[in-house]
Amino acid sequence: MNIGFYSVKILAIIIISIIYFFCGTALSVFLDIIISDEDPAKKTILHLIAEIAGIFGIIGVAYYGMRHFIKYMPFPLDGVFNFKYKLLKEASGGIIIGYILFTYQDRLKAMMIELQKRITKQLITK
Repeated sequence: MNIGFYSVKILAIIIISIIYFFCGTALSVFLDIIISDEDPAKKTILHLIAEIAGIFGIIGVAYYGMRHFIKYMPFPLDGVFNFKYKLLKEASGGIIIGYILFTYQDRLKAMMIELQKRITKQLITK
């Protein structure tokens, strides 16, 4: 392998990271719009569980779609210095989306913390 191959590979990783960043940010903004701003303490435990599960379902499906799109998108430098974009393992990763969603989703975190408090309280009182 040579410096040209690794230069193309690093460039591909940078481009994929930027795409994941923008997709993750867009998903976070969308989720922020659809998540109610009602105080999680006022919701029933079943409502909390259903809403959290629904949000993670949306995240899972959106992540699958993004990962599929990114893995199979045409890459302009595919074949340059024998670089094969489809073999790039980082194209199927999603640590950037995970970090962005954790960072941006204050409402989701608040619901999860409330659910954790209630579950802990139930376990302690029994």
